[in-house]
Amino acid sequence: MAKNYWPHAIVTALILIVASCVATIILAVKNPVEMDGFYFERYQNVDENINEIEASQRRFDAKYTLKFEPEFDGLNGRFNIAVTPKNVSQALNFTHEILLTRPATNEQNQNLDAKFDGQILKTAPMTLPKKGRWQILLKISDANDTGFYKFNFEAR
Repeated sequence: MAKNYWPHAIVTALILIVASCVATIILAVKNPVEMDGFYFERYQNVDENINEIEASQRRFDAKYTLKFEPEFDGLNGRFNIAVTPKNVSQALNFTHEILLTRPATNEQNQNLDAKFDGQILKTAPMTLPKKGRWQILLKISDANDTGFYKFNFEAR
């Protein structure tokens, strides 16, 4: 008479499923979801006004072109963001917020000070806390519209 291993396989599969669920819950508790700060607003405000935000973004993109130019030597340097109007007669009168962040965490977020030098938004010289992937989140507004931008760079 041959042995039947099906009952052992079913019990083993159930135990592995339960262990996987427990491991998933433990990892989720140890690594909470970070708040996404791309729009510089709470998630609820973005959710309620996403249509207006996207429409304003399209109007801003139709009026201006942005170019990101980091100037770094190791961990020391500054960021330059060229804001070029597509229509030459437009005046450059902007308000802006700049956030330096890492993609996976909000622990090392820094609000950066920047000033316009002609058409180039320049941050103050700074030192990054450590090497790796970084992001610049930019919220820039003219009198009517607002643009949101994310620039990625690698600090070596």
